[in-house]
Amino acid sequence: MQILTYRAAVPSATLALASLLAQEARANLLANSGFETTAFTASSNVLANFSANQGVWGILAGGITPATAGVTPCGGAQMLCMVGAGQLSTLTVQAVDVSSYAALIASGNAQISASALFNTNGGYSGANARLRARFFSGSTQSALLGSTGLANLILDSNPATWEQASVSAMIPVNTTWIVYEVNYNGLSLAGNTGFVDEASLAIAAVPAPGAIALLGLAGLGGRRRR
Repeated sequence: MQILTYRAAVPSATLALASLLAQEARANLLANSGFETTAFTASSNVLANFSANQGVWGILAGGITPATAGVTPCGGAQMLCMVGAGQLSTLTVQAVDVSSYAALIASGNAQISASALFNTNGGYSGANARLRARFFSGSTQSALLGSTGLANLILDSNPATWEQASVSAMIPVNTTWIVYEVNYNGLSLAGNTGFVDEASLAIAAVPAPGAIALLGLAGLGGRRRR
């Protein structure tokens, strides 16, 4: 019996990329993502200085609360609550230092995935919940590189229903900070309360098309034919 083994030469960079993809855990980069800790600051503080307020929720109008207004937290005992307070947009933000992903981001193959669950008090429908992430090359707003754009969601009137909004985008090269943001169109709340829970932010490696082809070739080359 003759066994023929075929091997394909695969660049070390491609093997490294394959290893990175295999090890990727999609860890949630947000601190207090389920709002179980009640500490927070003003959104203006976070937006004025990312590094001084890293990992802290910045809330424009609202707070962190247990079950209220007929709404029960989706996970854990607490959730974020946001009110319009006469604002066109009421927001909550968190600044995340992503410098540990510098090599991946510099390769142009880094993708962000962000999501959150939204709800509003019972008997009211039409609240416009929104989600986005913005990219910065430094720790202040003047270093803005771009944004994912807004994911929009119109909520139903059932307080037992948590609804998810999500967004993904490639991360611009030179990004060192990401500001995660959940918000409501303040006018759409019409005096009601908007809630948020289970916030998530993750970075993943997305291989370039050429690398995918090489990985496929490596897989074929490793097969044995009798």
